[in-house]
Amino acid sequence: MGAVAMSTPASQKILRRWRRWRTWVSLVLLGVMFVAAKSFSPVWSQDTSPLLWVSSQPAPEQRDVYVDGVIRLQFDQPLNANLQRLIADLEPPATVIFDVQGNELLLKSRDPLKFSTDYTLTIAPQEGLPLEQTIQLTFRTEPQFTYEKDIKPLLEASCVGCHQPAGRQRTQLLDSYEATLAYVTPGDANSELINPRWTNRHATILNANNPNRPQARGGSPEIAYIQERGLPLSRLGFWTSEEVEMVRTWIVQDGAPRTSARVQAGG
Repeated sequence: MGAVAMSTPASQKILRRWRRWRTWVSLVLLGVMFVAAKSFSPVWSQDTSPLLWVSSQPAPEQRDVYVDGVIRLQFDQPLNANLQRLIADLEPPATVIFDVQGNELLLKSRDPLKFSTDYTLTIAPQEGLPLEQTIQLTFRTEPQFTYEKDIKPLLEASCVGCHQPAGRQRTQLLDSYEATLAYVTPGDANSELINPRWTNRHATILNANNPNRPQARGGSPEIAYIQERGLPLSRLGFWTSEEVEMVRTWIVQDGAPRTSARVQAGG
């Protein structure tokens, strides 16, 4: 005759507790499994749908790009918001940081880029960024100096008094951008405007600023030009070494631009 298990009050109490805990444990395990599955599943359908690059800021071959600006690449569909690593090659070399906003990939150099420099950004298809094809974006950065913001004020203070239609050097005008370019070859370090005979004070300036020298009827037009603009006479025909280097950089590095997007924007 077989043995029969006898139920006791204690065993029944334990069994009831186990049934309640079993329900809670099952719910917790289901929650953990759901979170784990969600975290490891693809957020977007990018693995099967290649990304098409549709536009960018700056545009390909654009010039006058801010050295501290953000590069924005737009695609035909949203990017992986969980993208943690990006291989992007910028030449000349620069460390790039990135962010994802919808269908845009934003990139920025950790340090400002070099002025007046041609850059190429290359991004190849990679894990988390299944591009249809490799992206290659070329652009040129903004000039460091411009005529309107930097060179014109210098010439106004030190040169135009003589190099104007009413001045002693009226045959060598420096009173406009077009006139100044007659003595500038963009990119050429031997441009006449940075010849020492121009950057150093010369006899014409000494004559104009010397009260013992014969002056034109009505006084010196050069001094009158300076005084009308509230500029000190000590500036007439005088450039500091830093100003000479600024003009040299404007000509050689920047290519003697008249203005820039930043200057036009009031920057």
